[in-house]
Amino acid sequence: MDDVRKHWTESAVEHGAALQATTKTWTAKTLEIDALARRFADVLGGADSRGAVLEMGCGNGVNCLELAKSFPNLAFDGVDYVPEMVTGAEENRAASPAADRVRFFVGDAIGAGTIDGLEAEYDVVFTDRCLINLDKLDLQKQAIAALAAKVRPGGHLLMIENSTTTYNRQNHYRELLGLEPRTPATFNLFFDEDEIRSYIASIDLELVDVEDFISLHDLALYVLVPAINGGEVDYGHPLVEAATVLNKAVSAESRSAFGAAGQNRLFVCRRRS
Repeated sequence: MDDVRKHWTESAVEHGAALQATTKTWTAKTLEIDALARRFADVLGGADSRGAVLEMGCGNGVNCLELAKSFPNLAFDGVDYVPEMVTGAEENRAASPAADRVRFFVGDAIGAGTIDGLEAEYDVVFTDRCLINLDKLDLQKQAIAALAAKVRPGGHLLMIENSTTTYNRQNHYRELLGLEPRTPATFNLFFDEDEIRSYIASIDLELVDVEDFISLHDLALYVLVPAINGGEVDYGHPLVEAATVLNKAVSAESRSAFGAAGQNRLFVCRRRS
């Protein structure tokens, strides 16, 4: 865990308020925010709905601030355990038209219930590639329980997290084209879906949907482009950009239309009581 913190601290110091502090490519971030916005509209009742939202692992605040612009009646709290990330988030907040509805805090997922200043409960709590930074399955389970406790009864926990299930399928497609399988970063522990689904069912949550919102993008980025590019991933390749546009457009019409081959999945959970 010290190595994980070191990695994200160095990234925050190097990139500050820029998108690159938390992600390598704007294309993936576009699809993550789109998936969250669509799901917010579903579970909250539309773009004009009122309520409170918590993001755990907010990085430098891009998700909260972008979503706040699309949902003018929602209040957003973001939490990150790297103080330098929160500094970047405050810098972005100062330049945002939604600044008065967004707050940022230093804290961690397992200790979500003890962070001073947070609301007791939220209509939506969400993560975006946050829990994969916990290096043990038991820690991931503790974090899910702590986040579920911050969700009001009937509210939702949304988790965009990497899955070994879809990552392995993506690697199979690479091998079919003669490419070597990729390996996760050393500071990531992807979701073991059998374990995570079983754990969700054992606590006060119901898994109501799993959306594969980024499959076409990831097939282009990690499979097709490397197949014609000497095995190299190219985040700015025109094919990846075109796949992003099409992926987003089709997702507005039909969810998970391109199968389950993206390394991130959106796990949609509702709190029972």
